[in-house]
Amino acid sequence: MKVYDNVIKETLDILKDYEGRELKVNNDVTWNCLRNNEFLMEREVAFELGDRINPCTVYNCLTSNYELINDDRILLYGKDLKEIKENTNFSRITFMNVDQVQDPNKAYIGIKRLEYERFKVVPEGYMILSSSIENKENVRVSKKAVKKGISFETIGNLFINHYKKIEGVNNVWMIFLVGDYPFIHKLVEKSMEVDAITNAFDHILKNVIVDCEHCPLTVICEDIEALRELHFNVKKE
Repeated sequence: MKVYDNVIKETLDILKDYEGRELKVNNDVTWNCLRNNEFLMEREVAFELGDRINPCTVYNCLTSNYELINDDRILLYGKDLKEIKENTNFSRITFMNVDQVQDPNKAYIGIKRLEYERFKVVPEGYMILSSSIENKENVRVSKKAVKKGISFETIGNLFINHYKKIEGVNNVWMIFLVGDYPFIHKLVEKSMEVDAITNAFDHILKNVIVDCEHCPLTVICEDIEALRELHFNVKKE
């Protein structure tokens, strides 16, 4: 799985000049999780994360490259939940190291499955509203959860532990960005690239257009060697 490697590298390059906090990875984190998303009324909410107007984003990238992702990490840029006193902007990025899958169809199914697994992590007091169309996430955090000590360390570990129960997932990085940063628009562009790559992957597997000269996704394939290799292999088959 190499198709998202450039996005991972470019994301890390965007963040390299900014200082983030390394939070503790904990396999035994304890926090009640719900089966379904709860509804928090306005009077129960301490603050909201995410901005429907200003740039913010959420995206996942998978790789089998251990040189890129070879451990579990939680990185926080900005304030932790107990430090936030008012509504603020919010972005979240997830990188996963996964087993290499030779069958391109199974690889694509794995990509889509992991894309939707995030909806199964439902921490009590942390109401997540996601927009897959806009690649945004709005979160309502309850006063009760803040009082009980909810933190991004807790949220990050819940996601990591959930993902690592899935066969083929080896390591996970959770990156939380709280507040407005001058580079957020660049991350929004990266999220759009992730969508474009996934769509190109689907397009190639369906073999909708076998003539590269007339394919609208030629630019993407030319930029990503792994997709070109996949395209040619599928055509040969």
